[in-house]
Amino acid sequence: MASHEPLDWKKISEKIHKHAPLVVPPAKLSETAKPDHGATLRAETGRLTHIDAEASRQIVSRFARPVQVVNGEADYNSTDPIVATSRGHLSVAPLEPTAGDLASLNLNAIGHYGVHLYLHGLLHLPLSVARELARHRGHLYLDAIRTITDAVAVELGRHRGGGLSLNNLRHLSAAAARSLAQHEGELSLDRITSLNPRHAIELSQHASSLYLGRLAGLSSLSAAALAQHRGTLFLNGLTDLSGPVARHLARHAGPLHLHAISMLCEEAAEALSSRRGYLCLKGVSQLPPTQAKWLCLHRGPLFLGGLFAINDAAAGWLGTHVGSLEIRVSDHITHDQLMKLSQHKGPLTLKGLETLSVEQARIVAAQKGFAGLTLNDLKHLSPAAAGILASHTGGGLWLDGLTNLSEELARQLVKHPLLSLNGVESVSDPVAHILSTHTDGTLSLRGLRAVSAEGFRQLCGHPDIELPTPSNRTIVAKRR
Repeated sequence: MASHEPLDWKKISEKIHKHAPLVVPPAKLSETAKPDHGATLRAETGRLTHIDAEASRQIVSRFARPVQVVNGEADYNSTDPIVATSRGHLSVAPLEPTAGDLASLNLNAIGHYGVHLYLHGLLHLPLSVARELARHRGHLYLDAIRTITDAVAVELGRHRGGGLSLNNLRHLSAAAARSLAQHEGELSLDRITSLNPRHAIELSQHASSLYLGRLAGLSSLSAAALAQHRGTLFLNGLTDLSGPVARHLARHAGPLHLHAISMLCEEAAEALSSRRGYLCLKGVSQLPPTQAKWLCLHRGPLFLGGLFAINDAAAGWLGTHVGSLEIRVSDHITHDQLMKLSQHKGPLTLKGLETLSVEQARIVAAQKGFAGLTLNDLKHLSPAAAGILASHTGGGLWLDGLTNLSEELARQLVKHPLLSLNGVESVSDPVAHILSTHTDGTLSLRGLRAVSAEGFRQLCGHPDIELPTPSNRTIVAKRR
């Protein structure tokens, strides 16, 4: 694919209105420090405070990255500075032929690479500028904009190919809410602090992830309206959840995030027990047995990653929950509590465990079913405990918190058929040889960064070992 010209910031600056852009002093680098091209690129776009339509058009054109088929595979220029330094994603939706000087390439494009475009210094958004920026195919960050007109909202609602972030927007008209709800990607309005029923009805028509992270309160009527929303709903500013509001939100069909709720009232816990689907209560720090009894009736993924401690009765109730369960425990959890949680028949994630004794390993290894066990906070594991964990037959075993593998530890863990060690970045030749003997399943080493040429050859020769994709070029052979 043809290389792309660097962004001509001088030309862009000439198109900026008479207002002076925010000046970002260049960072002083040490002689050994490597330049952060991603940060530089983000700073260049982020410092723009006022632009006109022509400058917007040039920016969008320079950030357009078509994807074509080369030798039967999707191809884009991974050495292009914008692609290499901006997070993004591949999409099968082609770029519009109107995307500036890349129009000829777009004619043969099968899709595009959605690049994140940060314009979080932009203070004003005229209609003509909004119309041009809406052509960008990738995430669009406009996090300094405080107000928008209804006409601007219409244009932004037409933006495709990525999310839209308006995290400094303080107020919305009902018409603007209706237009933004037409946006097909994630929509972030994390500065909106209140929502009346009319606005909630309009926003509920949005079909993707909706972020309302500063919403301090929610009336029963507004909750009833938001319950009709079809995508992932983030209400991470709510610190209090009444029974009536919980009853409405329990009917929401998509994943529901309530991260700021630290304690549930009895009525809210009972209401959430009827929910079917993903429920994240990662801020709940205490869970009395009476509330655990209600929450265990919830069906679907349940996340309780903020608990300080649980007692035996609460652990017993949670062990009967149906669906995946993520719960925070401590290294001081009793064997009885650990045994009750391990009775859980769905995917089980135990956060907070940094070490695992032989007896604790014996308890969790007895997990039934085939749902899987995740212990990604585990930092230290003895070979004896590893040998017992390797006998786990309850599905996959995720140990992505381990960063170092001794030969003895590898020799024990490699016995598990479905094993994830994505936190391991470097292995010696003897460890690589041991891992290459893995059989009857899958071994994931997607975090591997350094291995000798011989070790890499042994690992590559195993069809069931998952390594970083070649296009990422993350594995660097260590010199002997």
